[in-house]
Amino acid sequence: MVALDPIDVYIRRRDWKWNGFDLLPISFGVLMASLDILMMGSAKLVNTGALPYATGLTFSTLVYSLQPFLFIKSLEAEDMLVINIIWNLASDTFITLMGLFLFGETLNGMRFVAMCLSVVSIALFSYSDATNI
Repeated sequence: MVALDPIDVYIRRRDWKWNGFDLLPISFGVLMASLDILMMGSAKLVNTGALPYATGLTFSTLVYSLQPFLFIKSLEAEDMLVINIIWNLASDTFITLMGLFLFGETLNGMRFVAMCLSVVSIALFSYSDATNI
């Protein structure tokens, strides 16, 4: 029998289903997207001169090195296709919000609509009863 690490123990102790939605793939996608925020945020700070290049690159590399571990763990919860799409959509949404609110960038017109559709897509991919529709 394989020993469980603390993440496995945490996952197994919770009920991740809610009203037909499987929240575990969303949780993994959001966690991995949060690492994207740290990595891309530090890259943007390097770009603006607010963070030294060596510090930003080192921090980004160390943070991003956790992605493979989390991705492998997430594959125990859902197929690669679904996890990857949830992660990408969550990352796109979070990075866009960071650009808007932290760095004062703009998003107008059809691009705003596309961003909103990303959030809807995340919900649809996590709906575990979708195969019954």
